[in-house]
Amino acid sequence: MAKISLNKRIEATKLNERTGAPLAGPEVTIPFGALVEPVAKERDSQRFRFLGELYAVRHEVFVSATTGDEAEPAPAPQAAAAPVPAEEQAAVEPAAAAGPAARMQWERLDSKPLAVSRTKVPGGWLVAIGSSAVTFYPDANHEWDGSTLG
Repeated sequence: MAKISLNKRIEATKLNERTGAPLAGPEVTIPFGALVEPVAKERDSQRFRFLGELYAVRHEVFVSATTGDEAEPAPAPQAAAAPVPAEEQAAVEPAAAAGPAARMQWERLDSKPLAVSRTKVPGGWLVAIGSSAVTFYPDANHEWDGSTLG
């Protein structure tokens, strides 16, 4: 199934993997930007997976958290491409007929043992870890210098 990014946080009920029954305890907050995988719509609720665990939320809440003004969930985002080092970007030629293409300028951060890169986007940073994980770091004024606090 396709994964969908949430455009706002939601409160969901964790479900038993085997029976699908709600588990005791408080609802779980699924954060903004989380990747969720829709499983099934049942009556007025939507079942989905987040970090491999099964959850349920009212269908209207799920739709509003995965779409803009549309009626159905947004299509799954395309897989993020691996960040390209600056020296390799210079060797890539822009598309000729379509005019100048928009490009993301990735900055490699001094990080060990994982390769970490970031790029400015409206409202903050996209941060890539290795070639398979991307997350959004909110920082409207782009003040983060790339270092950790500790």
